[in-house]
Amino acid sequence: MTRSILFLGLGLLGLSVTACYDKYNTYGSDLVESSFRSVSVDSCTVTMVSTRIDSVETSGKKVALAGQYKHPYWGTISARSYIAYKRPSYSTDIDETVLLDSLVLSLRYDSKFIGDTTRVQTLSVYQLTDKITLNDNGYLYNTSHFAYDSERLGSYSFFPQPGSGERIDIRLSDILGQELLERFHRRDRVTTNDDQFADYFRGVTVTPDPLASESLLSFAVDDSSCALVLYYHLFDEQSTKKELWFVPNTETQFNHLEQDVNGTALADIAIGKDGIPSEEIGNRSVLFGGLGWYTTLDFPYLNNLMEHGTQVEIESATLRLYPEPGSYSDFNALPDSVYLYYLDGTTANQDVVANYLGSKVTRGTLSNDDTHAKGTYYTFDVTDFLYEELGAFGMYKHKLQLAFNSDDYTGSCRNLTFCDRQGTYPIVLQITYTIYESY
Repeated sequence: MTRSILFLGLGLLGLSVTACYDKYNTYGSDLVESSFRSVSVDSCTVTMVSTRIDSVETSGKKVALAGQYKHPYWGTISARSYIAYKRPSYSTDIDETVLLDSLVLSLRYDSKFIGDTTRVQTLSVYQLTDKITLNDNGYLYNTSHFAYDSERLGSYSFFPQPGSGERIDIRLSDILGQELLERFHRRDRVTTNDDQFADYFRGVTVTPDPLASESLLSFAVDDSSCALVLYYHLFDEQSTKKELWFVPNTETQFNHLEQDVNGTALADIAIGKDGIPSEEIGNRSVLFGGLGWYTTLDFPYLNNLMEHGTQVEIESATLRLYPEPGSYSDFNALPDSVYLYYLDGTTANQDVVANYLGSKVTRGTLSNDDTHAKGTYYTFDVTDFLYEELGAFGMYKHKLQLAFNSDDYTGSCRNLTFCDRQGTYPIVLQITYTIYESY
């Protein structure tokens, strides 16, 4: 395929262009005499559209999200986790006398978080009244929800320590603890059959206190985290201590997320599948894990470069994206990596992100400078993509989709805010290309 490049405006040659001229070359005497020159530009047009897909699949990710965070540009994001449990095996002899000590929800920190962890966080736990069931396609989403009792099972206030591997235990209702202990000890039928137990005890939801939550935390979901632990002892001379562990069902556990955009640039905009051009939201675009926000990048004037010579070849193309200062901090750290995906002109599946992301094109690596904002950016090599795109029209033309990898996109609230060409820290596309002229 003929190579070319993209130029920033409809053939606007008056733009600032840095050109490097190489020596003129003459090919074999039987060929047409040719010359070439190399040109470098860094003012190419890149259009950006932010889009939120209808729903993000969040079940089976083995991470529980709970908390609340107010982003400086994109509003308040809140998350709660829904957890069902497997029936445990109970072995204490029925002739023993057992006494309840406590029932706790045991959580162990995962590494991901956003928000001010120097402030006290409060989480509450409620018992589900609806049984968690997967949709017909085997997924649950950030928009899924199930009913729960209005009376709290328990709550806990603490200073978060994300990434520490430490655990927090939220003590739950002694009434529920006593009921569970009695049923298991007398071998009630709901404790001896998996399906009947799932119908009897439907699980819990972990929710943030909207008035006492300034961070959104993640917790591991496995046999020892997000588990319910029933502590009891035997009425004997040693007061022998016992534990009964209810481990989470990792297949049906999922996270529900909401975004309140009141008071933001998104407040008066209808968020549809066609997305929002950056000029409508303060010359910014956004990625946001858990909520389904990604950005489409387009290069509308690429084919104009074909007019600059008999043949135009792209030698290199680098995209540099600058996170907007004020959108990130120690409490909302920049992701280590961002990815560009190949996006064709058709309408993709708007329901399941696993099927929505196309083929991976390139990974953007973060260069971080704590002193100068201009020293903090992501770099992408888009040479091959632009080479393939040169000369494409209509249904054969493609765009790039900027997003996180699937794990971060569906199992975290990582986010990134950046500017278009008119923003404070504009996106830059640096292209070096060669123009061939025949005589």
